[in-house]
Amino acid sequence: MNDWWRSFFDGDYLRIAKQVFRQENSTEQATALWSMLDLWPGCRVLDAPCGWGRLSRPLAQLGATVLGVDQSETLLAAADAERGDVPAERLRYLRHDLRTPLPETDFDVACNIFTSFGYGMEEEDRDLFRTLCRAVRVGGRVLVETSHRDLLCSSLARARSSAMRLADGTIFLDEPEFDPIAGVVALNWYWSGPGGSGEKRASWRCYTPTEIVRLLESVGLRFVAAYKGLSKVAYTAEGTEPPGRLTVVAVRQE
Repeated sequence: MNDWWRSFFDGDYLRIAKQVFRQENSTEQATALWSMLDLWPGCRVLDAPCGWGRLSRPLAQLGATVLGVDQSETLLAAADAERGDVPAERLRYLRHDLRTPLPETDFDVACNIFTSFGYGMEEEDRDLFRTLCRAVRVGGRVLVETSHRDLLCSSLARARSSAMRLADGTIFLDEPEFDPIAGVVALNWYWSGPGGSGEKRASWRCYTPTEIVRLLESVGLRFVAAYKGLSKVAYTAEGTEPPGRLTVVAVRQE
């Protein structure tokens, strides 16, 4: 797997992603995150990676003190430009490679949202989770929200591609390819519309829920619970419907 992520999160990505994740959806997700973790005004939250601040900003507006971290200059510039009236003491952004320790610690919560790991080798994911673990105080929580192998296999059994029309009229097509032996998904994006046409390629290491928990435990975190998405509903894989997205919450022990 190469370092595709160094150039993937550019202006084209931002234009497409901001239409897929509309602000009202992000605000709802931030409110759900606030509720499921029982956050409180003044709590210190690490949003890593934060993208264009789609969750960092509404979390700060709810009362948290937030540090958003990302490696993409493009996304961080958009995040800072769209901070609105949220003051710097409530919301800050930092460019940083999460495979290395952060310069700040003692956060109450660290969040890794929307399948924001698996971009390289397993050891790199372990390094990322170790960074999150060391960033929170003892007793602090790390939350990981992600897709996973069970959901991927269930989704691919129904359809190998998906298409949608974005708000600006752009047609967006996603055609993933899964290598079940390597456990790697090749993402193939295509789009065409008023903003132009293009395509992107990426590779994502797809873990099972069990493997995700083991990775977190390997860096000193204790598994607390698994939920369906950003909710307080316990994660299960029962019934005939796809199991849905997974949220894992773990606690730093020492």
